[in-house]
Amino acid sequence: MTRFTSIATAVAASLALTSSASAQGQADLASKLNEEGKELMFAQRFAEASAKFRDAVARVPEPKYFFNLCTSLFQEGKFDEAMTACNAVDKNNPTPEQKAKTDKLIGKIQAEAKSQNLTLSPAGGGGGNPNLPPDPNLPPPDPNNPNNPPPPTYTPVVGRAPSVNLVAAGPPLMNKYTWTLGIDLFAGGGTIGQADYYGSAATGFRIKSDYLLNPASGIGAQGYLGISHFGQGEMQSASVYTLDVFDIGVAAYKHLCDGTSRMCITPLAGIQLALMSPAGEEDGYGEQVFNYSAIGARLEAALTYGLGTRGEHVLSVALGVNAYSSVFSESMDAFYTAQEVGLDKGGAAGYLSIGYTYRFNTPIGRSPFVTLE
Repeated sequence: MTRFTSIATAVAASLALTSSASAQGQADLASKLNEEGKELMFAQRFAEASAKFRDAVARVPEPKYFFNLCTSLFQEGKFDEAMTACNAVDKNNPTPEQKAKTDKLIGKIQAEAKSQNLTLSPAGGGGGNPNLPPDPNLPPPDPNNPNNPPPPTYTPVVGRAPSVNLVAAGPPLMNKYTWTLGIDLFAGGGTIGQADYYGSAATGFRIKSDYLLNPASGIGAQGYLGISHFGQGEMQSASVYTLDVFDIGVAAYKHLCDGTSRMCITPLAGIQLALMSPAGEEDGYGEQVFNYSAIGARLEAALTYGLGTRGEHVLSVALGVNAYSSVFSESMDAFYTAQEVGLDKGGAAGYLSIGYTYRFNTPIGRSPFVTLE
């Protein structure tokens, strides 16, 4: 008896482990399908995404999978089926956040259906199930008898699909971004100020952000902050050795792209306020100060190449020039006049830069209507 009990216990334990492993396998597979579905949503392949989410909920009926299925079905224009999936979220113990997101999405579906004069009947809505066999206790349906008509058939409501990808808040088209954030590193040479006050070699970096004003024409505006450093000149003055220039500027640009839109030539022209710090001038607290102000201009032509599904990762190489006027303003705290530091004369420096930029597809100040689970 003891031996039989031990065998039974071992079998029960083995079955439990097998069941647990199987459940874990289904959960892992459902999670994988869900991730694949989300990638398809971003690529606007909504029908394929729905198939992935359906497979996920069939394996593990979790609220997040139903929510994602509701979103993809709505993007297909399958309003009734989307509502059915959204209703299933509430029946599977959602978190408060999931319930709030689902209620928001249901409101969106209902508003879109109303705008298209559609009446929603999720899950059949009492419209009958044509797949049920006839009741043998009732007389057969008679289309000519108004008291015993055939059962109504149910066709889920389908409308016009939303024109905007609710997940990406805009179509992820190649080279059709909204705004960007990037950095350039540059080096070059030229002259600035009086002869020999500063060196001819210049290095620096620039932080920049673009906003695409007209996607169809590729015209945009750029704001930027840059720092350039000029080395020591041949004139060995006690007050002047190097020069740092802090640029604050705005520019306009236009993309001229090839057939794939991955590679573009982008001419740019800008104007900037240049704040200058001769010899790394510092205040009484040891902080560098920029006591001299000039007006600057920037001209550039960049060759860019976009990587990623919509060209969101951009590598660039550019040739450009920064030109500066003579100093028009100096601080009351300046130790020397503009003439004494050689900045009563302007100059220009050419440069070669390399850069990286990330293109965002979501408008500033807005987020996607739906965040997938």
